[in-house]
Amino acid sequence: MKHLSIVLVAALATAACGCGVAYQASTQVRAHRMLNSLQAGQSEAELRSKWGQPDMVSDGANGSQVWSYAERANSDDIAASLLYTSAKEGDQGTFIDLHMMDGKLVSWNETQHRMPQKKGTEFGYSLGAGPSAVHF
Repeated sequence: MKHLSIVLVAALATAACGCGVAYQASTQVRAHRMLNSLQAGQSEAELRSKWGQPDMVSDGANGSQVWSYAERANSDDIAASLLYTSAKEGDQGTFIDLHMMDGKLVSWNETQHRMPQKKGTEFGYSLGAGPSAVHF
């Protein structure tokens, strides 16, 4: 029974570490496929349908946007690369930037970004009603 417990703990630890590795591999495969199939003039809807929601969106002047998709989002954090499964605030990494103008793809490139702080990450709830309610 003790041997089974050790094997089970080892398997769970391996699976937990593997999540981050699997995520990194999948984002790199997506980036490779993306770079080989992007075409100027593709619409926002077409890009979202094929590649999903970008990890970051930056608004520019005159209706331009930059959509950033993680290729290797947490390259400066070994623990995050192994254990965490997605880009989080503060991570430095390689991204594929899609440059959009008026809803159409104009150009793209690989670049380095640091994930910005998330807006509105606060969580709150209250108990009770009226002036004596307890807020958390």
